[in-house]
Amino acid sequence: MMIIHAFLKVDPNKRQDFLAFTQSVVSSSREEEGNISYQLFADPSIDNEFVFLEMWKDEKAIETHEKTEHFKSFVQGLEQFLLEPLRVEKYQAAGK
Repeated sequence: MMIIHAFLKVDPNKRQDFLAFTQSVVSSSREEEGNISYQLFADPSIDNEFVFLEMWKDEKAIETHEKTEHFKSFVQGLEQFLLEPLRVEKYQAAGK
């Protein structure tokens, strides 16, 4: 199993637009065959900081995900909302 944490610092003036923008990538990613979990959380201790917590069956599932239209569209439009560069951490974990 692969786990991804993607950290985003969002412009507070664009928070609501960002949240609307993420809906498609979240719902579409959850439907992918190799997806186990795909969630977006706000950090209550840091204003406008968000993290995607993703769990994928394997590396191949991530590669497939990164080729989807919903992912490519998300990446292409993401920068307009960010105050800092996206930070991504990827981990390999043992299954249940």
